[in-house]
Amino acid sequence: MSKDVYISCALAETLRDYIDKNQLTAPDVLEALAPYSSSQRMPILPFWGALERLQALHPVPALGLRIGRCAKPQHFGVVGYLAASCSGLGQALMRYRRFQTLLVSDLDIQVSRRGEVIRYSWGDGEHHTTPLASEFGVAAFVNLYQALIGQAIAPSAIEIPYARPAEPAIYEALMGCPVRFEARCHALEIPASLLAMHITSSDPYMRGLFDQQAQAMLAQQPGPDQFIEQLQQHLMVALQEGEPSAAVLASRMNCSLRSFYRQLAEHGLRYRTLLGDVRFKLARMYLADPRLSLAEIALLLGYSEQSAFTRAFRAWSGSTPQGHRRHLQPASSAASP
Repeated sequence: MSKDVYISCALAETLRDYIDKNQLTAPDVLEALAPYSSSQRMPILPFWGALERLQALHPVPALGLRIGRCAKPQHFGVVGYLAASCSGLGQALMRYRRFQTLLVSDLDIQVSRRGEVIRYSWGDGEHHTTPLASEFGVAAFVNLYQALIGQAIAPSAIEIPYARPAEPAIYEALMGCPVRFEARCHALEIPASLLAMHITSSDPYMRGLFDQQAQAMLAQQPGPDQFIEQLQQHLMVALQEGEPSAAVLASRMNCSLRSFYRQLAEHGLRYRTLLGDVRFKLARMYLADPRLSLAEIALLLGYSEQSAFTRAFRAWSGSTPQGHRRHLQPASSAASP
């Protein structure tokens, strides 16, 4: 159900950029987004509400497409940074699909090929979205792949599962391709040749780090408890910036330190224990990847020095990180062909 669906707050920031770019006065829209300004993600219903408020203030045709055309790779959060570090568009879009639920929690993109056309489709059957949000999602996806290859190569076609608007020509002018309405689902078709195009910002080192971060964020995706869910998401981000204190986490969650500790106690948790448990879980996952050095893992876990990570890991497991990694090697070798 829509009330249980979440969208990345980084992606929602596209609305702020559209408002700034067009010098609009939209206090109601900004007020709707404000409670989530320090969050990793937000419920999708308030996001839809913000789109509707913006349309009431700025009633232009194809508004969803216009907002989506403001999207940049950074608006896709870690997924966008990971895509930008890939070597080619095909690799980037594979990563996008792998981590798509970090953007919209119920997103399920299907990929198929017909001759020289690659088709990306989502939202089959019941759409569980709105026309504005539908337009926004399609246009944002187009902007992402165009930004990655550095060329405004239009899709071959776009399909939107809503009624044909009064001025369909505006949609085709904005997207540079045929736009089919009243479709069975959302769909985007691009020439297969685009997948081989090089991404100029490719960086194998950063790709490894962003891969790890996205995988960790996916593993920490929500449980049913809102407080624990938000805490896990904020903790994942805070670890990338150094040692996260309880005060920092409380501030990110828009609550007082006293309220933060009270909610932890109600869940039978202590902050330092929770932090250690999350770090230990991530450390074991990172150590299983031979591409990451111990120094890189220490940074990913928020330690300023590798020695601090080593001491903490020994306290958690009775072994050093290097010893744990050596213990994993025989199993890895046995699994190899």
